[in-house]
Amino acid sequence: MSTTFQMTLPDHWYDLSIADETSENTVAGQVWDQYTQAGIDDQIIGQFTESVRRAVRHARRSGALHAGGTFELYEDGPLVATVVVSVVTPPSGGDILRALMAADPESGVDTWSRVTTAQLQGIGTAGRVHGIQDVTMDGLTMRCAVMHTVVKVPSSSQVLVVTGTSPNIAEADGLFELFDTITGTLVLS
Repeated sequence: MSTTFQMTLPDHWYDLSIADETSENTVAGQVWDQYTQAGIDDQIIGQFTESVRRAVRHARRSGALHAGGTFELYEDGPLVATVVVSVVTPPSGGDILRALMAADPESGVDTWSRVTTAQLQGIGTAGRVHGIQDVTMDGLTMRCAVMHTVVKVPSSSQVLVVTGTSPNIAEADGLFELFDTITGTLVLS
């Protein structure tokens, strides 16, 4: 069964399909152009764009269909945030919210997560887990503000998972509000 959806991202965010390998180059190119125009050192841009490539590659390999993100430069540093939409089939009898909490016994004492629900207009009640988590990708670990919203796909055993992530944990509360607002635009069709 094909799952189709629409979701609205803020105007200044990148919005793209990540269904194929060309998306890695597209996103990395956009980041390179924006940071070059801002006068950031090429070595720093190179490191950041490679991180972005890894993130897109990891998302695609994990079943992600669509992503959006922002890379904004401010005087006190960059703001980086992404929203990824994936379709997954949960394990029979499994608790997908618990799995998304990514409990890592070696995580520091500053990580936490909360399981709640969210009311999405036209969809109904969705499961949600949000918090500060250590996210590991390609052997690198970064502490991030993370929000997962799990939506049952009608007439299917699949669920849609909308994940918002940002390493800007000092702004976590505002990011959780932003991720909630973006997820609130979700429409299944």
